Formats: sequence, C-alpha cells, structure tokens
Amino acid sequence: MNDINHLIQDRNAVAISVSQKLEPMEGRQSPIYPSTYPAAEKQGHRFETPYNINQLKDGRMVATLDSIQSQANRMEAAFVEELAHAVPNVTVAAGDRVVMLTELPHRLADAVIRASELHDAIRDAFEAYDAGDPSLIAKLGPTSLVYGAWDSRDTRVKIPRLIRSEIHAWDVDVFTRSAQFSGTFSREELGFTEQEWKKGADIGFAPTPSVDAHGGVMVNGDIQQLATLHLGQCRALERATPGLGTYVLGLALAGLWTGGREYTLRTGCWLVPEGTPEVTIVDRLGQRTALELTPEAVLAFLDGPALTAARQLDVPLEDAQAIAANFDIKAGRALLKTKGET
Repeated sequence: MNDINHLIQDRNAVAISVSQKLEPMEGRQSPIYPSTYPAAEKQGHRFETPYNINQLKDGRMVATLDSIQSQANRMEAAFVEELAHAVPNVTVAAGDRVVMLTELPHRLADAVIRASELHDAIRDAFEAYDAGDPSLIAKLGPTSLVYGAWDSRDTRVKIPRLIRSEIHAWDVDVFTRSAQFSGTFSREELGFTEQEWKKGADIGFAPTPSVDAHGGVMVNGDIQQLATLHLGQCRALERATPGLGTYVLGLALAGLWTGGREYTLRTGCWLVPEGTPEVTIVDRLGQRTALELTPEAVLAFLDGPALTAARQLDVPLEDAQAIAANFDIKAGRALLKTKGET
C-alpha cells in the first residue's frame, strides 16, 4: 500500500503508525540526559530522580526522553521556515519581538495571541468548531487541528490532537555524577577573609563540590519514537468541511517527516536514527499493512492535493494575506484576573 491520496476515503484505515529506533550520537557506551523536572513528593518511590521515569512490574525502568507536548512543538517548528508556505502567515508582536503563531506552544489558545486584536476572531473560530464547523480554525491556525488546542480560559473548547508522538528509552539505569570546582586563585591571593571566602563558594571564587547530582541514564534496551496519526479524525474534518481532511493530513505528515525527525533533543541527548522507520496502516481489526512513505512522497502530497484543497477552502496562504496582531497589555491583565475562576 503506497498511495497517500486514498487514505481519507478508506474507512477501514484508522491510523498511520510510525516506529523509529534511535541511538545516542556518541554510541551506546555513553549515558544520555532526559528532560529534568522539579522534585515532587512521591510516596513509596523506590528511586529519586529529576527525570520522568516509570518502573515496570518486572523492575525495568522506562525513561521518557521527549514528551507528547515537546514532540508536537518540534513538529510545528517546521512550519516557521521550511513549511511556512503551507499555513497562514499569522504573527503576534510584543515589545520589539514578532513571532509566528506556529511558535506559540498553545497555538490558537495561547494567552499571548488571545490577548491581541485577534481575540474576537479566535473566539468565533473556537465556537464555530464546537458547533461543527472547523473551517475558521483552518483559516487562522490550522496546526491547532493537527496538534490540538484547549481554550481553557474562554470558550473551554478542546480540539483533540490528530497526531501524537513520544520518545522512550527502555530498560535504563540511572546514573549520578560528582564534580569539584577549584578556583584559579587562593583566598590569600585574592585578599578575602575566611568569612568572605565561605560566601565565595556561591559566587565562584572558592572551591565548590557537587556530589551525587543527576548524571543521565544508561540505556540497556531500545530507544524508540512511536507516532500515531489518527485517520478517523481526518475523515471527521473532511465530513464537516470537504477538502479540510486532505489539507490537515498533508500538514500532519509533513510535520512528522520534517520537525518530527529532528532528534537533537537537548545537550547530552543527541540521537540519530537506527535504520529506517517502520510505517504501517492500522485497520479496524488491528491488522497492520506496510506503507511506503518517503519524504519525497509526503512533500509531494502536501504541495499537491493538500494545498490545492486549502486554496479551494480560501485558507490564506499568500504573503499578501498575512495577518499581524499586537499583544495588548490591558487584555493580558484582564486574562490574569481570570486565574482561579475556571
């Protein structure tokens, strides 16, 4: 099965599943560093770590290297430059800085753009979506239909994710590390008193030890990216607005095959693909059929059927139709007052 075009009409196909094995750029001999999170009180937790690690029944530990939200932001980042021609040019300015809508982590529900001149248009788009018409969302911020959005401070409308992706490392051992900072000059050379020297550890003058700090994880099993694209949701958009499912499918696939294959996650967690991805169509009975999906085929679908459908829907893709908004500090302060009310 190698044709993308038929997937919107094939009611038997429920999802595209992508599995990509990865490995550290430095090789398997080096620990890698997942994201760190603030410490939380955990009753009965067998290990203390700032990483997001879960323990299986057999004792193995699985580390989340990149979350669903982070993966969505990486995919959407491709629409800032490489795929910018495929979405409306919507920007928001605050102070001297101007960013594209696709750079905002909460998309159309982001507080910054909600507190701008586009507030009423965005509210109308969410309310229309809730009433069964997703076309206004598509004309403002179509990536909200791909990566989801929750207008939690106003209409309370939720747009589900069309695609989700995560990267996990299986069967990990948690490492710690210790280090010792030694200043170049002694206390006497610098002329500090003993009391001043003790305070100097916080500034960077005096020797400072760091003991049993988090030191990454050593991966004994697989590192794997798992992504799922919900074709049923594409068809629901197509039924609501003919052509929209095709457009959104093109955005989802292009985002996955560009930003979604960016594996430089953070310092100490640079990954590279191990072999080619396994891509399958999942049907209603759970059977899987291989799908040959190359970057060239994905971009051809986006620039062909997907963008043709978008133009027929009057999605503003030309630069002459760019939409620029300015952050309104008064509207932002009004949003602050709603904290706790919802």
